[in-house]
Amino acid sequence: MNTDANGKTMRILISDPVERSLITGLEEKGHLVDYRPDLSQGQLTEILHGYDAVVVRSRTKLTSEVLHSGQGLQVIGRAGIGTDNIDMGAAEDLQIKVVTAAGSSTDSVAELNLALLIDIARRINFLNRQLREGKFVKATGTEIFGKTAGMIGFGRIGFQTANYLKALGLGILAFDPYESAELIGKVSGKYVSLDELLEKSDFIFISVTISKDSGEILGEEKFGKVKKGAILINTSRAEVVNLDALVKAMRDGRLGGYGADVLWTEPPDSPLEKELISMDNVIITPHIGAQTNEAQKRVAKMTLENMLKAMEEINR
Repeated sequence: MNTDANGKTMRILISDPVERSLITGLEEKGHLVDYRPDLSQGQLTEILHGYDAVVVRSRTKLTSEVLHSGQGLQVIGRAGIGTDNIDMGAAEDLQIKVVTAAGSSTDSVAELNLALLIDIARRINFLNRQLREGKFVKATGTEIFGKTAGMIGFGRIGFQTANYLKALGLGILAFDPYESAELIGKVSGKYVSLDELLEKSDFIFISVTISKDSGEILGEEKFGKVKKGAILINTSRAEVVNLDALVKAMRDGRLGGYGADVLWTEPPDSPLEKELISMDNVIITPHIGAQTNEAQKRVAKMTLENMLKAMEEINR
């Protein structure tokens, strides 16, 4: 391990783009930081053994192979929420501490959920494209007031999204393995089974946290239970939705629209993904849920605090 005489300095690799304050914050505490946001997976495997800590976002994949190449690695900082790009089992076996910035992008993702819903319901993006092409087309949209929103996953983001929707006059249903009477009470909502949520919701939001071993939530059988014409919003991970079943539900009108901030491959390269993106009632953004100035500052601040705490514990 690379340390100074007091055993406090650590060499840290940052392999994804981060807000500058995270870098300066680590440096101000005397740590040596290498900022290399364009590293390939192969390059990462070759050099990781020289570092005590690594900071990643979602681009870098810390597989078992990569982690085992990092002899001496003690801390992983995930500048974000999910850890599905980190082999948590391998990290535990190697006794590597993993810290995240959970909660830092809650407001940004919840606002994106709301924006996607309103955009699809009122067909804003579609009509804007028509106008740019010289077509003055009017299309009838759907009001969201008085409708029912179903939240698949009722943690920080699911709750905050529901909180916004409640203020706009929607009823709230939620499905989550961990039920909180306090949280659901704040939005005057109700916990239900997944099937009931799908059958009764006009708008469905997926806001779950997954690991690399998580399975799909919505496949062909579940899409068959969805209320006809419902709009589905997914800012979680694409893998929780079966792509074939989703495209089929869009083709046959089972779904009235799909909005997402995630794809199965980023950037998209499969024919089905490209077909989905081309549909008039689909809006997909390039994983921008936490891409606001405010969220990036919160992510940097929280990641820095949690990294410093973990490193201090190691150096005691």
